[in-house]
Order: sequence, then structure tokens, then C-alpha cells
Amino acid sequence: MLAVAKGARVIIIFVSDDKLSRARKLGASELINYVRTPDWDEAVNTLTHGEGVSHVLELGGPETYPRSINAIGAGGHIAQIGVLTGFGPRPDIDRIRSTNASIDGITVGSGDHFREMNAFLTQHDIQPVIDRVFSFEQAGEAYDYLQSAKHFGKIVIDLAS
Repeated sequence: MLAVAKGARVIIIFVSDDKLSRARKLGASELINYVRTPDWDEAVNTLTHGEGVSHVLELGGPETYPRSINAIGAGGHIAQIGVLTGFGPRPDIDRIRSTNASIDGITVGSGDHFREMNAFLTQHDIQPVIDRVFSFEQAGEAYDYLQSAKHFGKIVIDLAS
């Protein structure tokens, strides 16, 4: 886990205890099941003694964005990676302004960033977490599996098979 290798205290929020257990084995410090704890932003703020977190990887979209904004600390950063709950109303960002936090959309980095990341992965012997590998002929099944959200880690489509 990149964040753990960089010395971060990692708080993971997942839907299932199985995925949380796997995240713990990868070095996550704190675990929150968002089904049992729907107000996970409040739990995050409790864990950080009201300071909030420095970084949020926002995957959910309109259903989770307000909670991510509430969990961010002063000067923090929200990385908008996905929009799993679809598109909808825009969140109230007043708290972002008042905490001097920021939001950036994340797509793909530069070639230099890719090389730096790979050097870091090699230096720290970090292996990617691969849930399943599908053959090219199974690409449709791979996308169905991705949509099911049952995976933990990457889903690979092997073009060489």
C-alpha cells in the first residue's frame, strides 16, 4: 500500500468486513464499515480528534462527496478518482473554502510520474493487489465483475492469452 509505505496513517472505509480485513493486512490503521457506520465522516473526525484527514480518495460521487468534504482537515486534499454513485447535485463546498482544502480531478499522470512510482514500488517491494485475471475472450465477464463491486484490488484483462 503506497500510503503506508510513505508513513501515512490510513483510514479505510469499505462496505464489507472481508475487504476491511484484507485492507488491515495491507497496513490500514483504522477500519470503518460504512453500512454499519453510515455517518463515517463523523467516525473519521472522531478518530482524528476533530482535525479531519489530510487526504481523501473520493470514489463515490454525489452520495459520498458531502461526507468526504466533512472529513477533510484544514489544508487537506480531496482527489476525485471515480463517480460510482453517478452524477447528481453538486456538493456544497463552503467547508472547502473555510478550511483552505482543495479538490483535484485525477486521471493519469505523466511519464515521469509513472517512472517515479515504479521506482518507489521497487524500492519498497510493493506488489499490486490483483483480484482476478480474465482472458481477452472473457472481457465482458471482467466488466460485469467490475460492475458487481465484489473485487478487492485490480481486475486484469490479459491481452496475450
